[in-house]
Amino acid sequence: MLLSSGQCATLGEPSLLLRFLGEAKDVARYATYRENNLEVSKYDMRAKWDGFDDAYRKGVRNLMLDIYTNLSDGKPFFVDKTPRYTLIAEEIYKTFPNAKFIILWRHPLAVAASISSTFYKSKWRFDDFIVDLTIGIDRLHEFQKKHGEQVCSIRYEDLVSNPAPELAKIGDYLGWKELGEVKDQILPQSAGGTLGDPSGVHKYTKLSSESRDKWISSYNNWYRQKWAIKYFKHQRSAWLEELGYTLPESIPSSSLIKNLTSGLSDLKYTASRTRSHKQRAIRAFQKDYIYPYTFKPPHD
Repeated sequence: MLLSSGQCATLGEPSLLLRFLGEAKDVARYATYRENNLEVSKYDMRAKWDGFDDAYRKGVRNLMLDIYTNLSDGKPFFVDKTPRYTLIAEEIYKTFPNAKFIILWRHPLAVAASISSTFYKSKWRFDDFIVDLTIGIDRLHEFQKKHGEQVCSIRYEDLVSNPAPELAKIGDYLGWKELGEVKDQILPQSAGGTLGDPSGVHKYTKLSSESRDKWISSYNNWYRQKWAIKYFKHQRSAWLEELGYTLPESIPSSSLIKNLTSGLSDLKYTASRTRSHKQRAIRAFQKDYIYPYTFKPPHD
């Protein structure tokens, strides 16, 4: 929608800040140079010079502003929409204190269903996307709590159902009074680059609420319903409810025996896929880089 205004540029999901920002506790990296050695070295530099972090962020900021400027094609805004930035949102804020931050929330069960249908042909698996539904969303909530006055937070469900007030909210935040006009514009069919949503940008040419609640039908057997119920047993369910996100009544705990065969199929596939995915990834990494690594699963 922002791109359709002609005032914004982007390039898929730029992702580059994940290379420069985030300590080992924030982002797990695997490299032939031994990432833990780099962390120890940075610790030594901080101990030797208390100006290290400010100088480092200044360098990253200047580098990225130069890159963003050259990618913007002369437009006043460059949008770096990278989902995995949830892991390093606080670091991004410290590095770009004058940037504008727009948080677009969506029901996490809808996100899970979208991942399944978009990337895995509706198979109930998430591989490394599980971090987005757990650690990522939790950190994003903490970021919003800390910087509520400095960020613009909206819900996907509100945006597609009644775009005018949500666009007005974003426009006020950006100092862009004419932003509301984009709700009637034809949406571009590509955000450029290779990374990003491979389906939605081609499916819709105009703003649509068609997919707002469509995801509920994905939870059509006991295994997926049990997965959803377990997700909402986590302590994050309290703040999710404040956002208006709860376990839908159509996914009750009393229906765990529904569609037994389909549920067993999901269970079997997910279990076997999880094991084989990890084993293949470890073997491939060891083949290319000589030494192995292990997976550290995120908390649930």
